[in-house]
Amino acid sequence: MLFASAILAIVLSLTFTDHSSAENAFSQSSVIEPPEGGVDVLSFGPENSVEFEARNVSGNAQWLQSEDTPFVDVYSVETDTRFSDPENIGVSIPINGSVSKGDVVLLSFWMRRPGAGGQPNNAYLYVDSAIGETSYRYNLSAYREWTQHVRSFEANQDFDPAESCFRMQLGEAGTVVQIADLRLVNYGNERDITTLPRSTIMYKGREEDAAWRKEALARIEKLRKGDLKITVVDAEDRPVPNAQVHVAMKKHAFGFGNAVNSEMLGADEIDFPINPKKNIVVNWEEAQRYRKVIKKYFDRVTFEAELRPHIWKLLNTDEGSWKRKNRIFTENTIPWLIKNNITARGHYVAWAPMDFNSVEKEFVGNPEGHRAWLWEHMNDVLPATAGYVTEWDTINHIIGWGKHTYEIEYGGPEIYAEIMAEARRLAPHATHAINEGKVLPDGYKREPYKKIICFLNEQGQAPDIVGFMAHFGLTSLTPPEELLQVYDEFAEIAPRLQLSEFDVETGDDEQLQADYYRDVMIASFSHPNFVAIVQWGFWEKMHWKPAAALWREDWTIKPAGDAFVDLVANQWWTDEVTRTDNNGISQLRGFLGDYQISVTKDGATITVAATVTSDGTELRVPLPKPKANAQILFN
Repeated sequence: MLFASAILAIVLSLTFTDHSSAENAFSQSSVIEPPEGGVDVLSFGPENSVEFEARNVSGNAQWLQSEDTPFVDVYSVETDTRFSDPENIGVSIPINGSVSKGDVVLLSFWMRRPGAGGQPNNAYLYVDSAIGETSYRYNLSAYREWTQHVRSFEANQDFDPAESCFRMQLGEAGTVVQIADLRLVNYGNERDITTLPRSTIMYKGREEDAAWRKEALARIEKLRKGDLKITVVDAEDRPVPNAQVHVAMKKHAFGFGNAVNSEMLGADEIDFPINPKKNIVVNWEEAQRYRKVIKKYFDRVTFEAELRPHIWKLLNTDEGSWKRKNRIFTENTIPWLIKNNITARGHYVAWAPMDFNSVEKEFVGNPEGHRAWLWEHMNDVLPATAGYVTEWDTINHIIGWGKHTYEIEYGGPEIYAEIMAEARRLAPHATHAINEGKVLPDGYKREPYKKIICFLNEQGQAPDIVGFMAHFGLTSLTPPEELLQVYDEFAEIAPRLQLSEFDVETGDDEQLQADYYRDVMIASFSHPNFVAIVQWGFWEKMHWKPAAALWREDWTIKPAGDAFVDLVANQWWTDEVTRTDNNGISQLRGFLGDYQISVTKDGATITVAATVTSDGTELRVPLPKPKANAQILFN
């Protein structure tokens, strides 16, 4: 078909050639045509019925004859609101063919958000068998580029010919959303659903035997491990052969963190159920699971909201709900973190794009007033949090977007050096980072980010850490080899790098999410200049992009979660039992970090703490005279 050939030509051109555009970050193996043997049960075109509804926002929809795409007819939905409740923009298309319970149905369509930034927005699609009865639901992230989506489902009941429809909720999807070539094909009840095609995205380097991954794993063995030599001697300082030595890792030297909600960590049982986010209700049991994951896998947390300037101000008022939140934060959450040896990151001191942030928008055109406000905020929040915040996203979105960034409003980038200097004066013991997105995915901020880093270096205010907002989506899965190249480029001007807001969202393609998640982890952990990987959520119910979570709402773990746990708590974790040789020596290579080492011989056990470093660690452990059932602890 001419249509398929045209699309295929576009898709096959989306191969990796350079890193200047998001399109080059992925390729789709082929255009998917629904196989023969099915019957179309939905009609989508200018001559067919399509119902559009806008509620609480202004919007309209129209059919366009596109000249810049292979699609002849495109249904375009526009609204004046970039982000609102999903149901505020609705599209409904009647299903005009027969569908019975047990029938296997294939859904295929193309969608894009022309003119949008690289950030995805959510779209929600439903196949309704009757009013109030949904047979299939598909949530996806809509991107700037045309992307084909193909899924299949089994009808859970007979469809009502008068009420069944396909509908979309697009209130979160952005100001312009376009849909084309929508088809709903019924293959009857004898078709094996596993024989129908399903869309997926491939990225360069995903293959199982990829050379880059082998090289990265070899670097990890070299860079992230150190030699540990333990010599066990008796009370007369003589070697003790055949002593059991248990080397148990307790904490990574490398940082693994996540974004958290304060109430989820600190609220008392009597406070539950709680509403930590809009329309989200969490019970005590769910909060306990949430805390267990944090304790087990992470050594640092970023507060999603509590330390943002406008929230910080509200927390320090006498208003009832905010006073309660502040009590939980200061009296429960912070002590819980300290007790569990988990450090806190502050997000954020300054936010450069002023026309996005409602608090700072009022200072557009008034840099003097803004400076007074920001300096007052820094003098308030930084000393007050010095006892528990060890690292700040001191300038967030330092490149930013829009017409009113700090740099534009102040007439130059000098304001960033001044902010860093003042933040360091007020919080001298904290680490001060800068943070930006569209550097790893999409890539169009790479050169501006390098430029501002070099400027800060020249001003004597080099960031302690350069952070990458690593929000990867379906059409921005930057090849791992390219990530490593970008890391090398930034390492020349910034010795300490980290992923500061890492997540991977690939719709319902959980294996793709798992594979890419694994590969970003491996690439980053293998780079010598990386010091931490901080994620931006892990549980579906509390994740800003639910499909990017590692644990589902019911706490079953997803393939991406399995990949994370396997790397951090298995492949990159050392827990070994050995025995000393005739010279009383036990040697091994362990991942860098803190350890508990237990030596046992003839009923006596000594437990000592140790830290494995890249330079190597040697311990001499004196074993006392044997005493039955004796245990000695050295701290």
